Order: sequence, then structure tokens, then C-alpha cells
Amino acid sequence: MSAMSWVRIIRAARHTMQFRLFLVSMLILLAPQPLPLYAHGSVTAEDDLCIIRIGFYRAHFKIFQPGSSGQTEFCEDIPNTGESIFVMEYLHQELGNVPVEFRIIHDVTGLGRFARLEDVRQIDDIDAATVFYQGPAVESDVFTVLYEFEENGDYLGIVTARHPDRDEYYQAVFPFKVGFTGFGILPLFLILLIATQLAYWFTSGGYSRRKKNAKSKTFDHSIQAPVAGKIMQVLLLLPLAALLLGASAPADERWTSDGGSYQVSYNTELSPLVINDIHQWTVHVETTTGNPVTDARLLVSGGMPTHDHGLPTSPRVTENLGNGDYLVEGMRFHMMGDWEITIEIHQGERSETVVIPLTL
Repeated sequence: MSAMSWVRIIRAARHTMQFRLFLVSMLILLAPQPLPLYAHGSVTAEDDLCIIRIGFYRAHFKIFQPGSSGQTEFCEDIPNTGESIFVMEYLHQELGNVPVEFRIIHDVTGLGRFARLEDVRQIDDIDAATVFYQGPAVESDVFTVLYEFEENGDYLGIVTARHPDRDEYYQAVFPFKVGFTGFGILPLFLILLIATQLAYWFTSGGYSRRKKNAKSKTFDHSIQAPVAGKIMQVLLLLPLAALLLGASAPADERWTSDGGSYQVSYNTELSPLVINDIHQWTVHVETTTGNPVTDARLLVSGGMPTHDHGLPTSPRVTENLGNGDYLVEGMRFHMMGDWEITIEIHQGERSETVVIPLTL
């Protein structure tokens, strides 16, 4: 088909409903998508791998709302106002020997979950934004704070701990919401539904009738429009399919270790990958000749190099599934963007590393 024929078909199709739907769906596809937000409820004590990092210190972190949610554990966002208990179970022994202080402030930065320590340090009057403060206290194993929220909104938690020997202090900032658990992808479908109705209204209303007498003298729309409509129907399916499928884990893609001895691939229970949902991976390790590696020890970590922070959890291998497969639990991403997952492979005296890039 010649270029001129395509031009004629497009000119004819611009008056059809399918063409307008195609344009609308493309705009929705290319527009910035709303970030899905999820509450972290129903996490058992065995699977709770939410970690807070305070300098080189680490602690298990969880929030309870016994009055409204019973024994349900939350990692960051909490669904209701009222009595809330913040718990840090120390993973670093030295944390039990140094003073730790805890502060909750209104998120006056306006950055939400993207707020960082540097943003907090730029707040002129942090006391004015503070809703709760507990001064430095030494707790041997578990640090607990009780606070009753009176209103929904965006908050920042700030934890400060001192170095065990030097007069140095480390801080951690964790953004969280009270009274909001997100709408998922519902807004996207509502927008698509409204856009479809608007497109139908335009194509079946006065606009098309007003253009009825403006037919080209050199081109017969009545002949070419049906063909154009069929083409637009096919094109319409492409962006809609992309909207529904999302970005899944790459199929059959493998990454080679830095020493060249191993190849690694993975599968996830989430498709597509989303933020703020604890899930598990199955990591497959084989030699570069294709033989499964069944006796390795894997260490999993990761982070966002451009943001200079790690994963919000500490994933670990919980089971050797055999045939080179290893079950990794505790995977969670809390931001959209570019991530790197680092897998250290230890087999006998050999140790090599694989870096898997991800974009959410």
C-alpha cells in the first residue's frame, strides 16, 4: 500500500469513533500513571520483613492499630486514625545500648513518600510541624511508641540514634499516610470509561453532522471509511493491551555473574510488579553451560542507585527448591523508578555477584 493510500485512510478515519478512541487511549497510555498505594495489613510475624535503617543500625519495623485492626501489622501506611503503636525490634545489638529518639511531624515538605532526610533538614521550624516527640531513651531489645492520631493526612516519622562510641548521630525518615490505603487502578479505568463515552458523544453528535457536507472532492469517504474503521479497531487494541498487561518480569532473560561462572533468572508471584506489596521471587541459578547450581548460598539485596537508598526490606532465601531454584521471600519496592537487585552467589570457595536492573 502506497504512502498516499495511507494518508487517505487516515484522513477518512479521523471522522470515525475508532480513531478517536485510539487517540484517547494513546493519551492515557502516555500520560503519567497514578502510583498504586497499598496498606501493609495481614503480615504475619514470620513474614514481616519490613526493615528500618538508621545509619548502620537496622531494626524490624511495624505499626499496630489494636483498637481498629486488632493484631494486623502495617509496614508504613495505616488505614485509620486513633491509637497506633510503633514497634522497632532491634537487629543490631548496639542499638540496645544507645539513646534512640522518635518524632512524628506533619509532612510540610509536600513530597509525600518521596521525602528524604535532606528535605527534613531544610524545614525551618520542625517543632511547629511536630505532632509527637519522645526524647532519647535506651531500650534493650524493643523500642515502642504509642500515639493517638486525631486526623488523616501525610506524616513523616524521624528516628535518631547515636553512635556507640563517637559523638555522632544517625537519622532515618519514613513517610506514611494515615487514613488512606489507595485506589489501585480504579481511577485509570474510570478515566478510560469517561473518555470512551465522550468520544462516542462527539462522533455521533452534531460535530460529525456539521462536517457531513465538507467531503473532499478528490476522495470518496463512503468507500474508504469502513476500511479505515477496521484498521483503527486493530490499532485501538494495542494501547489498551499495554494498559492492562503492564510491565511484567522479563521472560527467559538471564544475567551473567561478574566472574562469568553463573547465569541467573527469576520469576515473581506478582505480574506486573507493583510497589508496596511484599512478595516472593523464585531465583534460578545455573552455570554458563546450562547446568543447575543446586548447592549455592544466595544473599539478596538491592536499592535505587539514583536515590542512594536500599530496599525497604531485607529479602532472604528461605528454601532451596532444587534444580537450581531458590525461594526468596520479603521482596518489596516502595517507589517507582530504576532499581537494582544484587544477588551474591557463594559456592564452596567461589563467590560471584549478579546485578539485575528493574524499572517500575
